[in-house]
Amino acid sequence: MNSRALTRSLDSTVSVYVIAVVVSVFLSCWLSLHENIINPDGICYLQSAADISLAGLKAASQLCDQAKWPFYSVLIHSVARGTHLTYLASAYLLDGALSIASVLSFIYLVRLLGGTLRTLWLAAFVILFAHEFDSVREYIVRDHGFWAFYLIAMIFLIEYFRQPRLLVALLWSASMVMAALFRIEGALFLLFVPFAAWADARRSWTQRVREFTQLNLFLLLIVSDLVVMSLVSQHPTTVPLGRLSELEAQLVFGLTTLAQHFHAAATALALHVLNPNAAQDASVVLILLLTVWYAYSLITNLSFIYAFLVVYAWSRKLLRLDKSGQLVLYSYIFINVIVTAVYLAENIFISKRYLIALSLVFMLWVPFALDKLLQEKKPRVVLCTAVAVLLLLNAVGTLFHFGYSKDYILQAGNWLDQNVPRQASIYSNDELVMYYSHHFGNEIFQAARADADLAAIAEGQWKHYDYLALRINKPETQTISLLKELNSQPLRVFANRRGDQVVIYKIAH
Repeated sequence: MNSRALTRSLDSTVSVYVIAVVVSVFLSCWLSLHENIINPDGICYLQSAADISLAGLKAASQLCDQAKWPFYSVLIHSVARGTHLTYLASAYLLDGALSIASVLSFIYLVRLLGGTLRTLWLAAFVILFAHEFDSVREYIVRDHGFWAFYLIAMIFLIEYFRQPRLLVALLWSASMVMAALFRIEGALFLLFVPFAAWADARRSWTQRVREFTQLNLFLLLIVSDLVVMSLVSQHPTTVPLGRLSELEAQLVFGLTTLAQHFHAAATALALHVLNPNAAQDASVVLILLLTVWYAYSLITNLSFIYAFLVVYAWSRKLLRLDKSGQLVLYSYIFINVIVTAVYLAENIFISKRYLIALSLVFMLWVPFALDKLLQEKKPRVVLCTAVAVLLLLNAVGTLFHFGYSKDYILQAGNWLDQNVPRQASIYSNDELVMYYSHHFGNEIFQAARADADLAAIAEGQWKHYDYLALRINKPETQTISLLKELNSQPLRVFANRRGDQVVIYKIAH
């Protein structure tokens, strides 16, 4: 390739990344501007970020559950201090930058795995219009940082297995530590991914020992520092470990906890769901239920069209991974599946957000499937047309939310903020209404836990408040009984088209 052709090729490759950045910024702005209500977890991060200046990091990290792993809150606080933006704007700015890092890392991973220029353009489309990934762009959550550094770590690990160098091993470890600072699950990858070095049949056993050691060197340095800090501390038993204690408990007692929770769930299934004749098969039924639930959750997290394209790529063997690619992708998939499946089995629940890290790895096959379909578009007109239509619908679903508006929550909170005296007492069963009312301060987290159930104000307990702001999503018996007990007309009602409401009462004393 002559120098002019090489320059054109580099310019074309750079243009993929530049346009991906522009589109990512547009999507972050578009989705944030069209969602006026922050996610409930965001309340914790914003309040704790603001509290760092007032009460210090230790107090801020004890403010609410999510802040116990405080790195994300510290970053929001730092961005706010550096830019003089509000904490909300700072969180959006930080999340937008982290989303850009995820997008660029995904495209670069496709390049490392053998993608051509056209495949890179397709990779940009795939990640930019990944439905579940985009559905949380406007969420104020630490997952944005976890995904970004998780993908960056994958890049360094592929480079390391292709050409082992100490610097690259340290960069992988540092990236994974950064991911762990956002979500504790990153520590599991830091602990277990290096074992992939033992499966590298291209290396001698001496080389595998060296690779395993180099990949763990950064972690060993961190552990050594913690040990030294503990030894030199006057009160070594009080050295804070944050959520690392949770990780330790999960590693030590995880199987016991899993067995206990599984047995409890199987017993409940046998007693309350299954026919007595089928009760003896409760464990088998629960295993099948969890398996189908997990598979369905993963497929819907990918989206049906992306899942189809992944299977298509597998069936046609379109992504010919070298040994380095296999070691990295398969180890990440294996650890992700174990972590998320155990979480589902222990909690009988899993959020879509927890599966995005796994989905991002599977999505690496999608650009190669699309590239193959473009090559065969003439003989496969019907298939290519159907895929194109589904991809378009998927992209439209990313840009536009077709659910019912939650603006009524913001309107109710703002009304309380503007019309209710600061000394007045307010009861609300909704944390977001509390937040936008600006009447609760840092007490919002205790109040939200105590007041989520309307039973807290049943049987005349509502008389102890000056105002009630009740969020009513459906005609529950408890809500109907309470409204009858109030026996008065609401002061204001805020609602959406579906009929979800925040009903505000002023209590006469």
